[in-house]
Amino acid sequence: MCGRYYLELNSLEKEKYALNAEINYETNFNITPQSQVPIVINDELIMATWGYFPEWLKKQKNSKPLFNTRWETIKEKRTFQSAYKKNRCLVPLSGWYEWKNVNDEKHPYYFFGNEKLVHAAGLYWKRSSGDLEFSIITQDAYGDLASIHNRTPLLLSKKNEEKWIANYDVDLLYEEISENTQTLVNFHRVTKAVNNPKNKNSSLINEYTEVPF
Repeated sequence: MCGRYYLELNSLEKEKYALNAEINYETNFNITPQSQVPIVINDELIMATWGYFPEWLKKQKNSKPLFNTRWETIKEKRTFQSAYKKNRCLVPLSGWYEWKNVNDEKHPYYFFGNEKLVHAAGLYWKRSSGDLEFSIITQDAYGDLASIHNRTPLLLSKKNEEKWIANYDVDLLYEEISENTQTLVNFHRVTKAVNNPKNKNSSLINEYTEVPF
């Protein structure tokens, strides 16, 4: 899964996306579900809420927004079928966090690519109010990533970024992206301060080191 991430404004601005409207965003090192963040739709940058929260889900007890979508079942799950066909977006990421369970204790890790900004595949939904909601697509973790957590965001190559937001045959799209889902990702352990959503500063991504006694 991907339940927290980081997006740096300067890197985002260097991409020179077209702007759908004014982007009201400041760099946040600890983005949580239901935050307002920029995503890319049809080559345009637009603000959206992280997490799809349909009315049928809100009626369920203790329900939460759907902030992740599984790549493996995206074409079969009724909740995501229509959005996969018509409402695909890119989710810019500077990095993200996952937690490793060690002896019933969770240790946070920070993940990042070789580029200062990467793009995860995403889906979006437009509500009757005009507001946008989105989810980040995840896949099975691969290589060393699987030693920390069993899921990881589906990062897209430059070529597949263009296909993902284009009017492209969805079956062919699924086949082509499934052939190229593994990108180089680095990671290191970080402080448990990231566990608190109120902490949003740059120190969160610093590598954690044990204090010698």
